[in-house]
Amino acid sequence: MSSSAKPRILCIHASERAQGNSRALYDEAINGAESTGARIERIAVRDLDFEPCTSCGGCDSTGECVVRDDMQRAYALLRECDRFLIVSPVYFCSLPGRFKCFIDRCQALWVTKFVLKKKVAANPGGMERRAAFISVCGSPDGDRMFSPAEKIIKTFLNCIDAKLAHKLYVPGMDKAGAVLEKPRLLKEARETGRALAVL
Repeated sequence: MSSSAKPRILCIHASERAQGNSRALYDEAINGAESTGARIERIAVRDLDFEPCTSCGGCDSTGECVVRDDMQRAYALLRECDRFLIVSPVYFCSLPGRFKCFIDRCQALWVTKFVLKKKVAANPGGMERRAAFISVCGSPDGDRMFSPAEKIIKTFLNCIDAKLAHKLYVPGMDKAGAVLEKPRLLKEARETGRALAVL
C-alpha cells in the first residue's frame, strides 16, 4: 500500500430529518475526515428509493440482490470503501426504521460472507476496514438507549468485514439543534472523523 494512500470513507446519515442534531455531528465528523485528505462518499438513507427485504431468497446462490433499486449503489460502496462513518439518532432504543430496512437489505452481503464463503470487500488498497458510529438521542439515559442500537451496528459491520473502532454517543439532545449549543460535542465529532481516517 502506498504511503500516500488515503482511505475512501462511506459516510451514512441515517436520520429521517435532513437537518438536526445527527446531521450537525455528521457534518463535523466529515470535516474531520476531510482534513486528513480522506476521500468521502455520502449516503443519506432518507433520500434512497428502495424496498425492504422480503426474504425472497433471490440472493441465496449468488450473493447478489435481485431487486434493482438504489441499494445497488449502496452495495457497491459497502464493498469498495475502506472506512465507514455511520451517524444515526436512536428511536425506541433502536435505529430509524428506514435505516434498519437498509441493513436488512444487506442480506445479500451476509450470504456472500457466511453462505458462499467469499470476500465481501473489494478492498483494493488493502486497508483495515473499520467504522465509527455516532449516535444521538433525546433521553438522558444513554446507557439504556444506545446499547441495543450498537448491537445492530456491530452485526451489520461484521457482515461487511468491518469493525467498530470509534464511537460517540450523545444523550439528552431532545431539542432540534441542541447539539449546536455544545462546541465540545462538535469538536468530539470532528476528532472522531479524523481518527477514522487515520491509517
